[in-house]
Amino acid sequence: MNEGKNVVPNQRLSDERISRGWSQAYVAKQIDAYAFMVHRWEHGQTFPGPRYRQKLLQLFNKRAEELGLVPRDTDNGVQDTPHEALAALPHKATPGSVGLIEPLYDPVIPSSLIGPVGLVGREDLLQKLKERLYAGEHVVLSAINGLPGVGKTALAVELVHNREVRAYFRDGVLWAGLGPVPNVAGLLGRWGTLLGVAPDHTNIEGWQKAITAAIGERRMLLVIDDAWEIEHALAFRVGGPNCAHLITTRFPVIAHRFSRGETIEVHELDEDDGLRLLERLAPEAVRSEPEEARALVRSIGGLPLALNLIGKHLYIQSYSGQPRRLHMALQGLRSADQRLRLTQPQAPAFTSPGRPPDAPLSLQSVISVSDQRLGEAARSALRALSVFPAKPNTFSMEAALAVCNTPGETIATLIEAGLLEQSDADRYTLHQTIADYARLHHTGTDAEERMTAYYVSLVEAHELDYSILEQETTNVLAALQAAFELGMQAMLLRGANAFSHFLQTRGLFDIAGQHLKRAGHVARSGNDTSGLITTLLNLGRLAEKRGDNATAQACYLEGLLLARQSGNSERQCDSLTYLGGIAVRRGELKQAAAYSQEALVLSEQSGYYKHSVTLMRSLGSSAFFQGNYADAEVYWQKALALARQQNHPERISALLENLGAIAVNRGDYEQAKEIYHEAITLARQIGQSERISSIFANLSEIALRQKDYAQVKEYVQKGLPIARQIGHLEIISLLLINLGEAEIGLEDYKQAGDYLEEGLELAQQV
Repeated sequence: MNEGKNVVPNQRLSDERISRGWSQAYVAKQIDAYAFMVHRWEHGQTFPGPRYRQKLLQLFNKRAEELGLVPRDTDNGVQDTPHEALAALPHKATPGSVGLIEPLYDPVIPSSLIGPVGLVGREDLLQKLKERLYAGEHVVLSAINGLPGVGKTALAVELVHNREVRAYFRDGVLWAGLGPVPNVAGLLGRWGTLLGVAPDHTNIEGWQKAITAAIGERRMLLVIDDAWEIEHALAFRVGGPNCAHLITTRFPVIAHRFSRGETIEVHELDEDDGLRLLERLAPEAVRSEPEEARALVRSIGGLPLALNLIGKHLYIQSYSGQPRRLHMALQGLRSADQRLRLTQPQAPAFTSPGRPPDAPLSLQSVISVSDQRLGEAARSALRALSVFPAKPNTFSMEAALAVCNTPGETIATLIEAGLLEQSDADRYTLHQTIADYARLHHTGTDAEERMTAYYVSLVEAHELDYSILEQETTNVLAALQAAFELGMQAMLLRGANAFSHFLQTRGLFDIAGQHLKRAGHVARSGNDTSGLITTLLNLGRLAEKRGDNATAQACYLEGLLLARQSGNSERQCDSLTYLGGIAVRRGELKQAAAYSQEALVLSEQSGYYKHSVTLMRSLGSSAFFQGNYADAEVYWQKALALARQQNHPERISALLENLGAIAVNRGDYEQAKEIYHEAITLARQIGQSERISSIFANLSEIALRQKDYAQVKEYVQKGLPIARQIGHLEIISLLLINLGEAEIGLEDYKQAGDYLEEGLELAQQV
C-alpha cells in the first residue's frame, strides 16, 4: 500500500504517550485499534480518523492541538474522494433519479453459490453487517476484513442477494472487483455507463463527480470487493447521502482507514461449523470417517476456502462408491503440502479480481498473491514465523523479533498485509494455512535455532513464574522439539531441565519424562556429569510425583554418587535432601535424619540455602512419624514462615497440607479443613495437580472420620480424576480406600469391595 512522501512525525502524540510510560500496544488497546496504527500515527505515515481522534483526546485528556491532532489540508498526501458534487446536491430527487422505476443491479455481481440454506456459521455476522449498513441517515461506510480464503467475498455476495437488503437498498447495488492492480478508470466508467452517465469523461475525478451526481439521493449499496490499496478503494466512495459503501479487504489498515473504524473482522469457522460445512459438501466422507473428517477441519483451522476445496475433492472421491478410495483421499489430505496444492477449476464469472480467468483456484495461489507483494525482509520474516505453532497458539512481539532477527517495522508489514494476526496486546498468531504455506517455503534452520535459544533463556529466567510459562508452554515445547530434531544438545539439556519443574507442577508427567530422558541421553553420551546430575534429580522428582519411590531413590543415589565424585557440594545437598524425603515416606526415620543432617552440614559449609524450607519440612515429617507432633509443628511453622517470606506458593501449599495433618491428629477437623482449603486455593493458582488431588484425599479422610459419607464421595470424585490423569499411584490408592470405606458406611458392600481391592493393589505397587 502506497504512502505519501510528505511524512511529518507527530512528536507531541509520541511524547505524551512516553511521558505516561505507555506502550503503543497499550494505547491501541484502550481505543480499540492496532499497535501498528499508533506507530504509524506517531511517525506521520497516516492520520487518525475522527473516531480515533476523539478516543485519543479522551484517553490523554488533552486538546487536539496538544496532541498534534489538528488535521492538515493534505495529510500525508492521502485524500478522501472529492465530494464537491454531494455538497451541491439539493435534498430532493435529482435528474438522475427522476422516473426511476426498476432498481439497478450490477450484472457483474457474482451469483450466490450458497443455496437456500445460507452460509454456515455466518448468521450472526450477516445480521451484524445488515445492522451496520442500515445505521444512520448519512452515507454509511463499512468494511469486511480477514484472512485470504476466510470468506469475505462470499459474505458480501450473500448480503447483496439477501431479500431484506435488496428491499432496504431499493434503488440497487453496484459492484466493483478490484484486486491488486485494478483499472480504476475503467471500473468507474462501467458504473457510469450503468447509471446512464455520458461517456465523455477522461479522468477518474470526472467520473467520480458524474457518478455521484447521477446517484443523487438514491438509496444504493456500493460494494468494493478485494481492495489492495486505500487509494483504489477511496476512488469508489461515490455514493450519495442515502447510500452505503461496503469494502472487502485482506488488509486491516485499509478496512480501518476506509470505514473510519467501522470494520467487521471475519474469522475462520469453529470446529463444529467447519464440520457442518464439510458435511454439506462431502456427506459420505463425514459419515464414514467422522473423526478423520474432524481432524481435517482442525488441520486447516476452519478456513472456508480450504473446506470448500477439500469438500469438493472428497465428494468426487466418494462418488465412485469405493470406501477405500475415499479413505486414501482422507489420508492424503493429512499432508499440508497436498492441502495447499489442491486445485479447483474456476468459471470466468467467479474468478477473483486480478487473477487470470483460466487459473485454477488453490490455497497456495490465494496466499501467494499476498506473499509475492511482500518485500524480501517481510517474506523472510513470514517464513521464520512458521516455526511457531499455529493458531490458537500465540507468541509475543519480543519472541517474533528474536526469531525473525528483524526490526519491528517488518512485523508491522505482515500485520498490515493480513498475514499475521494480532490476537491481544503484544500477542500474535499465524493461521494454520498461512503457517503451512510459509513452512513449505521455509529453508535453513536459523529461525529454529534462534527460537530455541530464546525460549530456553526465557524458561531459565522465569522458572517459577507460572503465569509466563503457562502462556508460553506451547512455544517452549516446540523449541525443545526443535532442539532435539536439530541436535542442539546443550540447548536441549538446559531447556528440558529448566522446564521440568513447571511441567511436573502442571501434572504433565509424560511430557516432562520424554524431554528429561532425551536430556539424560545427551548428558551420558557427552560425558556431561553436571548435566547428568541435574537430569537425574529432575527424573527423581518426577518419579516421586508419580508415586514411584523406588525409581526416585535410584535416581537420587546415582546423582549423589556422581556429585561426590565430582566434588559438587550443592548437588550433594540436593540429592541428600530428596533422599531424606523418600526415607521419611518409607518410615526409615533414622536414615532420613542422617540424610537431612548431612545435607544441613553441606548447606552451611557451602552457603547453599536452597533447601532450607525442604530440610525443615523433612525434619518435621520425621518428628511427625515418630509421634512427636509438637516438634513436627514447630519445624513446619518455621518452614512455613520462611516459605511465605520467599513468596513460594508451592512450598506454602505443601506446608499447609502438613499442618492440616497436625490439626487432624488433634481432632480439630474444622481448623484442618480451613488449612486444607487455603492450601488447595494456592495449589489451584499454580495448577499443581499433585497437591490438589492429595488435599482432596486428606479432606475425604476428615469426612470419613465424621461419617459424612456423601461428602467423602464428593471429595473423591473431585480428586480421583486428577490423580488418575497424572498417574499418581499413592494418591489414587488413598482415594480409593477412603471411597471403599465410605461405601461400607453406606452398606454397599459390593461396591466397597471393588474400590478397596483396587486401592490395596495399587498400595502394594507403591
